[in-house]
Amino acid sequence: MQATLLAGVVNTLFIERRPASEVLLSLVLLAGTALVRGATAWALDAGGHRAAAAVIRDLRRAFVHHLLRAHPGTPESSGATAATATHGVDALDPYFSRYLPALALGLVVPVAILGRIALIDAASALIMLMTIPLIPLFGALIGKATAAQARARYIALGRLSSHFLDVVRGLTTLRAFNRSEAQAGRLADSGEAYRRETMRTLRIAFLSALVLELAATLAVAVIAVEVGLRLVSGRMEFAPAFLILVLAPEVYAPLRNAAAQFHASADGIAAADRILTPLGQVRFPSGDAVPLDPRDVPIRFEHVRFAYPDRPAQVLDDVTFELAPGERVAIVGPSGSGKSTIIRLLLLFDQPDSGRLTIGGTDLRSVSPTAWRELVAWVPQRPQLTTGTIADAIGLGRRHATRAAIADAARAAGAEQFIAALPDGFETRVGDGGSGLSAGQVRRIALARAFLRGAPLLLLDEPTTSLDHESAELIAAAIQGLPRASTMLVITHDHDFAASVATRILELRGGCLAARKASA
Repeated sequence: MQATLLAGVVNTLFIERRPASEVLLSLVLLAGTALVRGATAWALDAGGHRAAAAVIRDLRRAFVHHLLRAHPGTPESSGATAATATHGVDALDPYFSRYLPALALGLVVPVAILGRIALIDAASALIMLMTIPLIPLFGALIGKATAAQARARYIALGRLSSHFLDVVRGLTTLRAFNRSEAQAGRLADSGEAYRRETMRTLRIAFLSALVLELAATLAVAVIAVEVGLRLVSGRMEFAPAFLILVLAPEVYAPLRNAAAQFHASADGIAAADRILTPLGQVRFPSGDAVPLDPRDVPIRFEHVRFAYPDRPAQVLDDVTFELAPGERVAIVGPSGSGKSTIIRLLLLFDQPDSGRLTIGGTDLRSVSPTAWRELVAWVPQRPQLTTGTIADAIGLGRRHATRAAIADAARAAGAEQFIAALPDGFETRVGDGGSGLSAGQVRRIALARAFLRGAPLLLLDEPTTSLDHESAELIAAAIQGLPRASTMLVITHDHDFAASVATRILELRGGCLAARKASA
């Protein structure tokens, strides 16, 4: 409409040389059309950003929910995960706010303009019809290279994020062993690798702009020459020729814009693969049945076999054993023998490839994972404390726990004495990961948190690893002092520790379990 009105005004004023009063209505309509076009462009941009913000919010929520609830034990680099949940999700904004609207316009606008031009000049419409496919063809060819390069760039960003997080976490150790300079060099190498991948992506983007602009310019030039020759020879009137020349660039502009926005959103598309792939995976089915209480019925592993997808070797091979109500069992074995995998199976973070886990004869696959985990207290190999007070760290084990209950749990875990010696006692604040506390103190706080739950099933994964002899003895004494009502499974490589806390010891070697000895 804008081009038609403009062509009519120019033809009336400058070719036919008629008075301006005759085009007053056309000028008013032309101004109104320009305002409507501007308002539509603003609405499209604002609506795109608003929709993108909503999609990104929901996607980030789904991704974090997946990490925390769906498969909370999935081994994943914290740095790469943080980069995905922050920069990666935010990088989808150009995809939703600019690329998808540009793609929609690229599909609709050329068809509409081509139809308008076909009504006034079939030859020009035919040239456009032959040259329009060149834009998406070149865009697709270059876009494939861009997508591959964007994935490489995003992988480099994940490595840089992971390495940086590891260095920050280990600053104290690096300084103690005088290795800070070496890590600074490795961090610089990771940053340089990310810079190189970014520059490769930019080179492809600039090449794309050059190729697409050249193709569109040549196509418009062909149309302009053909129309100009006919105009000079008198075989075409000025008004339709001017209209075609005004509309010709508008045919290719949406396609060029869509290709350009694809490059702008390449990072988001690469991040989407990392985000959407795990969200779309259903690793194993889960039921909604209410599980029985481990204090009343036994837990059994029945001919369980398990292997991780990225490891060809079998981790567990025909594992069969039973945890009787109230029994304390220790599983010992070398590192990498699959001890922690047994914990993961009990927490329903993974499911066996064959065989089954049962509680009172009921397959754990049929019970609600949330309801089952309410019956379990777990102390992982590397306990995590978030920033806050010690009381908050222990109280995480049970909602609305009283201060008296928190103090009792700390006493049971052997943590009360060192907590009392701290400046503010239970109100002493600790940093992320337990910063400010020793490894033994962090482990005892984690034990207190587990004891506070009072869960029927207690799972301890290497509770004395990296601890000195005195701290290990304090942990053993705390476990020995627990009431015998709960069933307990301890994973450890320390045979002496296992003998001091367990009534039965199983040894895991080659993926198979065997009874070793009974504790005194």
